[in-house]
Amino acid sequence: MYKGPTTILSENRKTNCSIDLPIAGHCRPTANCSRACYAKRGPQSWPLSSRKHVWTSQYLASQNITRLCHECHTRTAVRLSGSGDLLPAHIPNLIRLATACPHTIFWGMTRKVEIATAVNKPQLPNLRILVTVDATSPAKTWDYNGTLCYGPRHPADTVPNDPRILTVFPAHYIGRIQKGTLHHPKDCPAVWHRVKGCAACKRCYTWWKG
Repeated sequence: MYKGPTTILSENRKTNCSIDLPIAGHCRPTANCSRACYAKRGPQSWPLSSRKHVWTSQYLASQNITRLCHECHTRTAVRLSGSGDLLPAHIPNLIRLATACPHTIFWGMTRKVEIATAVNKPQLPNLRILVTVDATSPAKTWDYNGTLCYGPRHPADTVPNDPRILTVFPAHYIGRIQKGTLHHPKDCPAVWHRVKGCAACKRCYTWWKG
């Protein structure tokens, strides 16, 4: 029986630390998202990682998140749903977490407009979610009146000239961008290895601060 992880936060070279969640029962993928999903292969897909994702989702929907608050309060920024996606049951504790750790920025992406709307509604100074779109996103997702990110961007994709799009993520895996991909002005610099990671850029978690 799985007794829980040593730490709730997960570590990686790009985002530094994140709260990782399951794919199954959580994601609402587009065709392009499903095709490029990094959480379906590699370390994120290993049995121990999958068990941790399930445990973390259940924990984030629980009554007591003291342990997670303790892990987060010394962090500069924590990526939400580094894998998988958020559920409505997670939102009350996300708001509690951001309130309990005012010096930590909680940021991330979702393909669910209702999740972004609920998370962003309180307008906490250290909590925001971007809505992710791509070439295969349904029209109703594009109706979201908020800040977007675009990805995965395949070589044949044309990124709309939409001021709501903050960052573009070229399709990549294990640090390698798809062959034939040209640079877009809004591309994530970490994907192109122009900066070491999110902490060196901060674009995706400082956009609402003006």
